[in-house]
Amino acid sequence: MRSFFAVLLFASLGVCLSAQTPSIRTINGVLNAASYAQTGMPNSPIAQGAMITIFGTNLGPATLQEVNAFPITSNLAGTSVNIKAGGTTTQAPMIFTSAGQVAAVMPSTTPVGTVSVSVTYNKVTSSSYNVQVAANSFGTFAINSQGNGTGLITGPGGKVFVPNFAAIPNDTAVIWGTGLGALPYNDADQPTAINLTNIPVELYIGGQKVPTTYQGPSCCAGINQIQFTVPTGGVEGCSVPVEVKINNIVSPAVTMPITSNADRVCSDPNGISSSIWEELFSKASFNLGFVDLSRTSETFAGVFSQTTDTGSAGFINVQPLNFLGGTTFQVPAIGSCLVTTYTEGSTPSYPTLTGLDAGPVIDAKGPNGTQAMTPVASEKGFYATTNGSTSFLSPGSWTISNGSGGAAVGPFSFNMTFPQPVTWTNQSSINTVDRANGVTVTWTGGAPGTFAKITGFSVITGPPGVVAEFTCTAPIAQGTFTVGPDVLLQLPASTTGELSLGNSEPYTSFTATGLDYGFAQSSVLATSLVAYK
Repeated sequence: MRSFFAVLLFASLGVCLSAQTPSIRTINGVLNAASYAQTGMPNSPIAQGAMITIFGTNLGPATLQEVNAFPITSNLAGTSVNIKAGGTTTQAPMIFTSAGQVAAVMPSTTPVGTVSVSVTYNKVTSSSYNVQVAANSFGTFAINSQGNGTGLITGPGGKVFVPNFAAIPNDTAVIWGTGLGALPYNDADQPTAINLTNIPVELYIGGQKVPTTYQGPSCCAGINQIQFTVPTGGVEGCSVPVEVKINNIVSPAVTMPITSNADRVCSDPNGISSSIWEELFSKASFNLGFVDLSRTSETFAGVFSQTTDTGSAGFINVQPLNFLGGTTFQVPAIGSCLVTTYTEGSTPSYPTLTGLDAGPVIDAKGPNGTQAMTPVASEKGFYATTNGSTSFLSPGSWTISNGSGGAAVGPFSFNMTFPQPVTWTNQSSINTVDRANGVTVTWTGGAPGTFAKITGFSVITGPPGVVAEFTCTAPIAQGTFTVGPDVLLQLPASTTGELSLGNSEPYTSFTATGLDYGFAQSSVLATSLVAYK
């Protein structure tokens, strides 16, 4: 048996031939192989029967070795994974092994609670690494193989949904992941299709609860499928969040594109149009430019208030896979929320983006004068300015220009609008957010055609330090939005957190020699300190 999408699972390997003792990475060393949910997050426990990935050095041979037949072995090319619970040690069925990364299946018989994981290679065993095991903790595979961005969700013909092949209502779709829970047979045996209806799976597509038609084993050891029908009348866009909730553990969100367009090309009213998506995804790589103007007004329990205005810009060469990976370029579909996490010692980073020289300065000229965005040190192609508590932004028209341009991006000059702020009408009444019940925000004001933007974050102090944040969008005319438990339960409980409400303008596009596409965005937010429980 060839392991499931080995290319997706096999991240950059750190090969250390001189060291003889296997070593598991001290932070985020053992993770759900699909979601890479970070240590300390509510969804970081490993489910019984889930595929795990182990990062470290000298864990196995320099060249990747995979299992190729059932029943799969617990010793592969001299590598074994040991699971110790109490006084009992069990060896996990192996998926692949290499010097820097190993994949195996957490045995379904592993007891719930804290267990220790170690790796033996060529009869030498690593130090143990403690892992929390849960009955259920699902993770969805993603195109970037790092658990975020566009999910590995397939439709007609087994094709993965991407912006130029979006899902349409009534499509039969399949989510590929791991962590539904224990199997009623040996994990090393060839999987048998069993609809695990005893597991209380709740599937959310764009915040809407959607019935599943199958939830159980798939083709390969440790891999699960969740099948469903794409709902009608639900949220549409290029980044519709997908989450799986089992009891109070919610999988890290991935996204899928959904559209009613017969050509299956998605679009976002506050983002990138369908015609642009189609053009960009016809290229092996493309040159992208973006500009952002934002204001954040913070008020903390009446103790102090502060306004921070920022301007930033970036010019990069990017491949479609990079564009789909993570949430750097994703705008949550209207009426939905996206969650991202940041952790010390996180999993392998995205492929390097190639910065493009757009000139020595990007100027933003508005009613209050001109502010310069200058190159960010050591980050070619990126520009920024921060005025701290000094306000330079104001509602109205702004002109963005780069003079005579740079070596890779020619001159440009375009106008964009900075929005009028909304009034957050229930701001003072929200001091604590109950993640299991959700939180509702209300507002008045905002110009027609703009969008409400609701954000928040919760922090766990290190080590490792974990920050999880969400961003939601809604039509400004709606006047109210509820961030549901499917979003908030992805955040850790903490007394250190923020909740923000504001509004943003739709994307403004611009052109320049050397760019395939350029866009600008602007937003203004009011922020309060809250506790997440």
